Amino acid sequence: MKPALYRPASAAFALAVAFAPLGCASVSAKPAFDDLARLLAARGVGELHWDQGTAADEKLKAHVRDLLRGVLSPQAAVEVALLRNQGLVATYEELGIAQADLVQAGLLRNPSFGVRVRFPTGSGSLDSEFSLAQDFLDLFTLPLRKRVASAQLEGTKARVGNAVLALAAQTRQAVLSLQAAQATVEVRALVLQAQAAAAELRRRQERAGNIGMLDAAQEEAFYEQGRLDLSRDQARVVEEREQVNRLLGLWGDESTSWKVESLMPDLPVTELALSQVESLAVGRRLDLAALHSDAQSLEEAASLLGVTRVLPALQAGVSTERDAEGTRVTGPQLSLELPLFDQGQAGAARLGAQLRRARAREAELSVNVRAEVRSLRSRLLTARAAAERYRTVLLPLRERIVKEAQLRYNANLLGVFQLLAARREEIDGYRDYLAAVRDYWMARAELERAAGGALAPQAPPASQAPPASQAPAEEKKP
Repeated sequence: MKPALYRPASAAFALAVAFAPLGCASVSAKPAFDDLARLLAARGVGELHWDQGTAADEKLKAHVRDLLRGVLSPQAAVEVALLRNQGLVATYEELGIAQADLVQAGLLRNPSFGVRVRFPTGSGSLDSEFSLAQDFLDLFTLPLRKRVASAQLEGTKARVGNAVLALAAQTRQAVLSLQAAQATVEVRALVLQAQAAAAELRRRQERAGNIGMLDAAQEEAFYEQGRLDLSRDQARVVEEREQVNRLLGLWGDESTSWKVESLMPDLPVTELALSQVESLAVGRRLDLAALHSDAQSLEEAASLLGVTRVLPALQAGVSTERDAEGTRVTGPQLSLELPLFDQGQAGAARLGAQLRRARAREAELSVNVRAEVRSLRSRLLTARAAAERYRTVLLPLRERIVKEAQLRYNANLLGVFQLLAARREEIDGYRDYLAAVRDYWMARAELERAAGGALAPQAPPASQAPPASQAPAEEKKP
């Protein structure tokens, strides 16, 4: 039989064995990340990946390197951004923090072990006391604490998912803006060619004495203005490209290896009804879900506080003591907190205010989401109408004007400068059409963000090309 001195150690061992399963929860955030990936896949984001240094990670990195050596579509750019954007990688770590908090909420506090020794002043033996105590209120409140932390984890997943959707929308918009900027540069170059031809013709006619200095100076000014416009548009292409690099998290050689096409997708055949988009937004917005989870966690915290106010801190354990005569006394030990000063009233008031605030913010965001969706859909339809008007009315009119001007010029009924002016206006019209298409896709990306995910499958890439009269087969060239 072991001496009595070992009884507290035996009790500690028995207590540790009894509550060991409570500490077995995993702190890995991978299950939470997998849930988030499935949630976002249903919203059309695509495959979500968190680099963990595995063989699958290396394979995906090789795929990204292949993408960066080719032509990036908006969706391919989103794939790269979701893996390489370091701000998003940092946001993923919030899942690890919330998962750790959930595990911590499921753990009991460690038991306390106490030792007290009294030294005799005269003759006699050493007086010693050992105690082992555990806060058993933790055991009663553990399910409530886990529910609070679980709601907080759900809120964190929603906030991280909202950050993913925001980055995806920003990346699509940046790539589309770059495509439009490149297309504008190409159109500007065509305009500048026409202006250069007109300016050179004016100079020759001025030297021949056919026109005055005013006409020649005006055409030269038009040409120089065109050069400035082209230079500005080229600078904008550089800025737009660096914006894409920033969102994709690229630098060095990778920031210069990729390229995008100058052609933007065609407009989809139909648009979702307003009621459908509004319902999608309210049901899928992850920032709204995050606020709902915040309110739920505060409700659980209020329930937890109600329990702790009724049941103050309670510690129970065992204590053993050997007095100066060598007699050992062992028995239970109980410690109870007396709620004389702090009865939890301030904490309850604080939680109540926080809960009311969370509910009000959730209701406010719900109203704002509906208004935002309505506003963005109106902008989308306006941009769509403008692009369709250019495509079906204005551009055909410009082509018809150039065709008629060419016929009149061939018949010597129209001057060369009027023909060149008609071509400039046609090219300017195509540039404005590209801007309208860009505005549509920018508005659509913003609406999809506001709706909490993709609205519908997008149209295949366009076969947009400048009107045929930009390079006409002329019978008589000026």
